[in-house]
Amino acid sequence: MNTARLRMAAGASLCAIAWGLIGMGGAAAQDVPRNRTLITQGWDFHNQVPAPDNFNPYAGVLLHQRNSLHYTINEALFYTNHNTNELIPWQAEGYSYNDDFTEVTIKLRDGVKWSDGEVFDAEDVVFTFDMLKAAAPDLLFSGAIAEWVESAEAVDPLTVRVKLTKPGPRWAADFLATGQSTRFVVVPKHIWEGQDPKTFGNHDPAKGWPVGTGPYKLVKADSSSLFFDLRDGWWAVDAGVADAMPKVERVVYVPATQEAMPQLFASNQIDVGRSILSGSYEAIRVQNPALVSWNEEGPVWGAPDGCTFALTFNTQKAPFDNVRVRQAINHAIDRGQISNLAFEGSMPKAVLPFSSYQGMQDYISKIEGEVGALALDDPDPEKVEQLMTEAGFSKDGNGMWAGADGKALQLGIEVTQGDPLGPVLSEQLRQAGFDALFRAQQNNAHTEAVTTGNFQLAVRPHCGSLYDPWQTLEHFHSKYAAPEGQAAPNLRALTRYSNPEMDALLDKMEQMQPSPDDPAYMDLVREATRIFVRDLPEISLSEELHTMVFNTTHWTGFPSAKDPYVAPYIPWEGFARVIHHLEPRQ
Repeated sequence: MNTARLRMAAGASLCAIAWGLIGMGGAAAQDVPRNRTLITQGWDFHNQVPAPDNFNPYAGVLLHQRNSLHYTINEALFYTNHNTNELIPWQAEGYSYNDDFTEVTIKLRDGVKWSDGEVFDAEDVVFTFDMLKAAAPDLLFSGAIAEWVESAEAVDPLTVRVKLTKPGPRWAADFLATGQSTRFVVVPKHIWEGQDPKTFGNHDPAKGWPVGTGPYKLVKADSSSLFFDLRDGWWAVDAGVADAMPKVERVVYVPATQEAMPQLFASNQIDVGRSILSGSYEAIRVQNPALVSWNEEGPVWGAPDGCTFALTFNTQKAPFDNVRVRQAINHAIDRGQISNLAFEGSMPKAVLPFSSYQGMQDYISKIEGEVGALALDDPDPEKVEQLMTEAGFSKDGNGMWAGADGKALQLGIEVTQGDPLGPVLSEQLRQAGFDALFRAQQNNAHTEAVTTGNFQLAVRPHCGSLYDPWQTLEHFHSKYAAPEGQAAPNLRALTRYSNPEMDALLDKMEQMQPSPDDPAYMDLVREATRIFVRDLPEISLSEELHTMVFNTTHWTGFPSAKDPYVAPYIPWEGFARVIHHLEPRQ
């Protein structure tokens, strides 16, 4: 079957799914028109719904919590508008620290109820902490909870006191409100108590499971799709937190592949889904003028997400343990050309591993000119020549860099399939005399290579800083420098870089409440960033800006640069605020 027929078949299937409950075996459900239905692909690419009988939010990172549950059934204690770093209280009203940041008191909101009518209270929160600690490290997030949480107790029905194992001035924001890779989802004690959380599927339609505090209920689950219908009531309306029930009456999750995404948007078969390449977006807007993104005009269509694209060195492998070689490779790179050729101008250049969120700009604007960062954006063949010569290399008869033994230095660059950086970057390095070759790998193989240290260089997004430079800089702490042959303990910390001077600065920063207005904290940020610029354990290439696509054929009210009420990313917990915000076009 050719590509066009595959798209037609996929389109017919999605249209059928959107209009009715297929394969429900006669289960009763109301008819919901297309203009009151939101169709979502979620975020992760799947050929079919993974594990349609398992709705345990801690069961697997690629399952339902970050693709559909977090904006339908489950809710968070807090959300965050990462554009402004504004805390949005939800199931809880607020939190406070003791003087040394070793104790956090969480004040829950009065009136929150589970979808089965039971009261949501401190016992549920404490139970969830205890459950994760006991199941560590086998459940998602459980290892981090076990590392940080000494104990949790219910002071009263609306107050939880959490004692930490060490000072954590960022702990509450990062663990309870960020809602990205760390997701603390409170589960109902009256359902989960007595269950084995490692095997509990949290799915029993006859009992109304899964139970959450969100405004939707699951009414269909099979390998083709998930259907979530609006419930009759919702605590947030009763408590005055929300003005009214959401206007979206049905959310349909349908799996799709990366290749299918542009045509699904162009043909009105989905309303929201994974980001696509900017060139594809510009092409499908001609077919479907109702499509919008974060920015109204290109080529920079996307929004920041706290990540940069980086060329990561395995600093335990020679010659990348030599800082001059790393610096030479930096001066062989033309970031402007990378932005134009690999990303069609849609990704701005980056020299530091920090995003353009305002919370980060408050730091960067104060230090960028002082730490030598601007000098990194300098493609210069003469500097490459000088640095490689100082590192003990010379060019062979083919004009390629070779070691003292005359053997050519070969650079293997690992990239994921479809990554446009690989061809551009490898050609730039070849032009500078490096025998560079990129290898495209499937996601799983790529992750295996970089975590085990079986790589020289790798191109990856580096995610971290949302409001504080330490969130990224701490990935260069030597505690993540696993011995050769052992797996890295943190997927964001892969350079295996080790420097006691950097460690000391990062340890001090970890103990402090971050603020760009604190001169003492800024001194630490400045010095740690200066070391990063000098030692270059990785090379920042460009900021990662996802071109999110929203279909306004049926719905308006999506977040944008003009209305940045929340970050636009579907897999983040805050996307629930988007669902609450949408208005029907008709």
